Amino acid sequence: MTSTPAPQPTTSPTPGQALPTAGADTIRSLTRGQKQVLALATIPMIAVGVGGAIGTYANATAELHRSATAIGVVAAGEGATLVAAIVMIGVTMLGQAAPLIVRAALWALPAAASTMGIVIAPTMKEAVVYGITPLAMTAAAEGISFLARRIVSHTTGVDVEAQRRNAETMREIAFHAAQAERHPNKKVRKKSALKAWKLMSQVGDGDTQLGSGLISVQRDRLTKGADAALVSMLTDGREPVLAQPMGPAIEAGEPTAEPTRELTSNTMNLTQHAEPNQDTTPRTLPDPATITAPADQQLRDEPVLIPAEPTLTKTIKADAEPTTSEPAETESGSDEKEQQIATLAHRLTIGDRLTKTTAAQILGVSPATAGRRLKDARDRISDGTGMYL
Repeated sequence: MTSTPAPQPTTSPTPGQALPTAGADTIRSLTRGQKQVLALATIPMIAVGVGGAIGTYANATAELHRSATAIGVVAAGEGATLVAAIVMIGVTMLGQAAPLIVRAALWALPAAASTMGIVIAPTMKEAVVYGITPLAMTAAAEGISFLARRIVSHTTGVDVEAQRRNAETMREIAFHAAQAERHPNKKVRKKSALKAWKLMSQVGDGDTQLGSGLISVQRDRLTKGADAALVSMLTDGREPVLAQPMGPAIEAGEPTAEPTRELTSNTMNLTQHAEPNQDTTPRTLPDPATITAPADQQLRDEPVLIPAEPTLTKTIKADAEPTTSEPAETESGSDEKEQQIATLAHRLTIGDRLTKTTAAQILGVSPATAGRRLKDARDRISDGTGMYL
């Protein structure tokens, strides 16, 4: 079966991103100079149309010898053409496409007047002159309508005539594509397939809005491609690590607080408490003889430490009764860790460039935990264990 192009919208969006419309939300006004030039360009068109009407009236009067009949001829030809031109200009200024019958009238009515002039002309030379004269109104009407359409397209950013043509083309493509796919006659399917491919070359013809949108999309793709190429060349394929901001300088004499160090190999915690404002007055210790110890309190000899010295505390694990919830929590934490490592490993295998920050956002954990999970994921990929699949 012959392949046919699938019907597509006039502006095809890229995956994950809508195609930008050029000028759809921009309202522009004509400058004073543009208005003057357009007015000067419209005046000759109106003069040409009026001249064609006067010429047709003179020709009809010379041959028919009745002014009333000549006026009727002009009204039926140039007058009706003028009405169609006014309707076309009006709907164009309203941002709508002109009806087909109005566009046909701009050519059919002057053609009828030309035929009348050829019929009443006594000689061949006069027939040529009488036949060409009514076409002046058609030229004037088409010229003014074209200017009106361009003014609307400039101010609103939408070309209604181009959209109308593209819509008709897309309807024809959809019909021929369906006929080429499902028609029972093989010859009809082949003919429709060729017709659909031929119509594809006409999609977007004269649509500046579609052209601007496609150019914007390609510009973004070229920018991303150039950025990826530069990152690969300058950083050896690895994403550059941003420098951490430096903290404020510590002046001399200010106390510094060392963060709490947690040792996982044993239960020893080293904690240093900084006292920025130390009391320099001597402290008076009470007499030990006057202290009465409670009956249930056990007294032990402990070394006296200076306040500035770090306090060494050794945590003694109490022999608590084993519960059934602790192994379950350990297994749950291990499963969650394995799931996080597998998630990061899968993203690395499909080409995502992960950092500690992005991994933390994906897993919803702290950057330090995300860094450890990311390291484990990379180790598994390099070892080829297959656990990341």
